[in-house]
Amino acid sequence: MLFMKINSLLYIQILLLSTISLFADEPSFKHYDGVGVVLDLNSSSKTVFGTRADERLNPCSTFKILNSMIALDTKVLKDENEVIKWDGTVRQYGVWNKDHTMKSAIAVSTVWYYQEIARRVGIKRVQEYLYKVSYGNSDTSGELTNFWLGDGSLKISVNEQIKFLSALVKDELSFSKRAMSTTKDIITLEKKDSYKFAGKTGSCGGIGWFVGFVEENNSSKVFAFNIKGKGASGPEAKKIVIEYFKNK
Repeated sequence: MLFMKINSLLYIQILLLSTISLFADEPSFKHYDGVGVVLDLNSSSKTVFGTRADERLNPCSTFKILNSMIALDTKVLKDENEVIKWDGTVRQYGVWNKDHTMKSAIAVSTVWYYQEIARRVGIKRVQEYLYKVSYGNSDTSGELTNFWLGDGSLKISVNEQIKFLSALVKDELSFSKRAMSTTKDIITLEKKDSYKFAGKTGSCGGIGWFVGFVEENNSSKVFAFNIKGKGASGPEAKKIVIEYFKNK
């Protein structure tokens, strides 16, 4: 009887420790309605947080990842350093109000630069690429320069972002190797030795995205997180993701 009691207590202790460990690994979404998926490309292990991984939302500026590859693949830009002149229209962020290259534009999420890319590519070719990579609902029925932004027609889920990013990291998309490699380089936020952390924020329509990948010692993970609620934005989603990976 005593042995059974000891075993029961030991089982409860193990269960409690496992539960504490589980919650310690959870991202802190704070007051936001958050969802996130992390996929280990080496083991195919997938971790899902939240219940909205299949909910489609506007990609916001995370679409700049695909838009960059389209620009390079169609050669509407010769490379990531080609300058597009600022049109002189003063926009909401000071860092947008100047000439930009694709490399500098994606770093500060300059919307007008990528709207100009969309104009140069044209809706027909954009649509073809969306279908090629099965990007979300692939719907470009909204305005050419806004279909990926808040209330636009293009929508994608967290799980669909993961599928897209996995193919990008593995160079399995229908793009030139150069287009994929360059795009991965310009979204890289930190790189040292055998470690690389890359990602892109997105903010529009009351939601915030942060999607990307982590590579370390021949191990690769892709991630996609989004948050909804008061104050939700890409930078807020990015903070949550960085904090989560710091605690891992």
